[in-house]
Amino acid sequence: MHTGDARIRPRSDTTLYVYLGAVQPILESWATTRKRLREITRKDVHAAVEALRGRRLSNTVTALKSLFRFATKRRRIFTNPTTQLHPGAHPYPERLPLDEVTLKTTASAAVTPVLRLIVALAAIHAARPQAIRQLTLDDIDLPNRRIILDGLARPLDELTHDALRDYLTERRQRWPHTANPHVLLSRLTAGGVEPVSTYYLKQHLLVRHYVRLDDLRADRVLEEALSRGPDPLHLVL
Repeated sequence: MHTGDARIRPRSDTTLYVYLGAVQPILESWATTRKRLREITRKDVHAAVEALRGRRLSNTVTALKSLFRFATKRRRIFTNPTTQLHPGAHPYPERLPLDEVTLKTTASAAVTPVLRLIVALAAIHAARPQAIRQLTLDDIDLPNRRIILDGLARPLDELTHDALRDYLTERRQRWPHTANPHVLLSRLTAGGVEPVSTYYLKQHLLVRHYVRLDDLRADRVLEEALSRGPDPLHLVL
């Protein structure tokens, strides 16, 4: 699944990580009473997912269907027990403040200049992943402590200022001759002018540390709403 072939497109590391996390408990449970995937029935599959709800249900069903579809194409099984299984639509999850464990995980994840910068932009400035990717050198004014995110100028706090300074120092040392105007660079974008990919952000946080930028941003927006009231104009700014 990771490398793909002529009949199956390769899956990204992020997709495989999510799929494995969804199906591993189910596979371990089946392994106590079954020896092969071909022994799994449609009834077993429905029993494994019947208690799940929302996004967890959707992710698990998608992962199971992908697994059994792959096994069918490789002739490891003869009947696909997930053919009538559908993930269905799920509502947007309720947003709650991040718990202490997640906050500690986030803090421990920010161990490099690029990680500290990404976390600071999402957690302090509630920057969307696209805004982080599209941030350019012209959007930053370190001497006057200003930054432009999503077209809006805002003050630059001490933590983000230091994170930017440290990352830009590393950036100059690693790619001294790059003409790319974007702040974040990778080995794939340093030779061009395009921003880093969405996967670049996920690779640094979701895959390695299981920290989601959307959760960090939502936590910051929720904190503002709880402290200043749900003023839409203020939250947008």
